[in-house]
Order: sequence, then C-alpha cells, then structure tokens
Amino acid sequence: MAATLIFSSRGTVRDALWLWAWLLSHTKLVNVEWQPVADGFAITDEQIAWNLDVSADTVRRWRRRLERLGFIRTELVRPRHRRFWLVKPGGPEKALLEAPVEGPVN
Repeated sequence: MAATLIFSSRGTVRDALWLWAWLLSHTKLVNVEWQPVADGFAITDEQIAWNLDVSADTVRRWRRRLERLGFIRTELVRPRHRRFWLVKPGGPEKALLEAPVEGPVN
C-alpha cells in the first residue's frame, strides 16, 4: 500500500509528507493505476500553500520531491496550474513507469 511505503520512506520524503497527506485527503479512490486528486481539476501551488499554511516555494519543493520518488504525478495545464495524481495503493514500484490516465507527465 502507498501509505505504508511513504511512511517507511519518511527519511527521504521528510516534510513532503504534509503535501502527500493533503493530496490524499482530496482524492477519490477509483479503479485506475493513478488516483486523480480534486476530481482532476487543476490546482496551483499557491492554493495548496494557503491550505497548508506554508509558502508556495515549499509546496513546489515538496511536489518535486514526491514526483522524483514516484508517489505523485502532475500535468501542467496552464501556467502555474497542475493536475495531480497519487499512486494507486500497491506502491510506486509498480506504477513508476506508467503515465497518468490523461495527458503528459511534467
């Protein structure tokens, strides 16, 4: 399960766990390899930062870390707006090479 993997990777994930938890709380579980966040609507780093009470730069850093580790995928929709996907329970090791359901990966 992705939650088990991310918690066991806490040394690498560090504070980005806050972003992952926020994204998870805005995710509906559907039967696809990557779970869409916020019903697939585009979100800015600034919107997430406001919700988490951190800077947009911090969210950007966390987002890049989680992407690099394979826990999330994003698609740039408009300047500064991204769609987010969380890895399906089963972990990133299975889904790392697979693209999200729609669009390119950034």
